[in-house]
Amino acid sequence: MPKDGSTFANGYTKRHEAERKRWKPKVDAGLVNCWRCGQWLDPAQPWDLGHDDQDRTKYRGPECIACNRGAGARASNAKRGYLPRVNRQW
Repeated sequence: MPKDGSTFANGYTKRHEAERKRWKPKVDAGLVNCWRCGQWLDPAQPWDLGHDDQDRTKYRGPECIACNRGAGARASNAKRGYLPRVNRQW
């Protein structure tokens, strides 16, 4: 049984790990841009393997952390009907 917080417990399978391993040499060599924003991925920085927004069974490629996690947050918020307000006054 996978422990909480493990990649497997979070829904990442051996297929995900294999795809990430396939991309790693290219990212480490500095040859990859984030598929979402197009910015160069610095090999010294962590990165995520991005899913297709419409079909999570498909991988789009490496993404910068901000793009990947921001996309997930936006999708989750949209499902809950939360639309962030711009220029909030606290």
